[in-house]
Amino acid sequence: MNIKILLTVLLMVCITILVCVVCITVLGNNKIVENPLDGVVLEIKENTLTNTGLTLIIKNVAPNNYYVYGSPYQVEKKVNNNWEPVPIREGNYAWTDELRSVSKNSIKEEDLNWEWWLGELSPGNYRVTKDFAYLKPGDLLSNTEYCPISVEFTIDMGIRDGY
Repeated sequence: MNIKILLTVLLMVCITILVCVVCITVLGNNKIVENPLDGVVLEIKENTLTNTGLTLIIKNVAPNNYYVYGSPYQVEKKVNNNWEPVPIREGNYAWTDELRSVSKNSIKEEDLNWEWWLGELSPGNYRVTKDFAYLKPGDLLSNTEYCPISVEFTIDMGIRDGY
């Protein structure tokens, strides 16, 4: 094989690899989201955690994505390295069915009070999970798949008035 052709092919391969590395680096620095739900971040607002509730901060850190969610949430406790649902108190409970949204680069707060359906949480490690969906323009909600997103927290012996 001619050395000139071999060097040309080798140079093209090196340029292709360099372009791929640069693209990945640029996309990573601009926070382009491969999985659309990577744009949703849940946090607990400082000084709001009690054994009966908390204030959830919902952040959409994606520059171009729009997410929807509802009022339901789940509370689970870590038992022997497994997440188990916190038992529901006896009674009749229902969730409202409104659709909520968090638009691109925005933050929302949601007060969660589980005392009415779970009671007071005992000390331990917990997580709150809400289901979110990425909504593209023109999507129908009936065809939307929801994905769970969680935030973990710890209830200590003394937590009552906010942590």
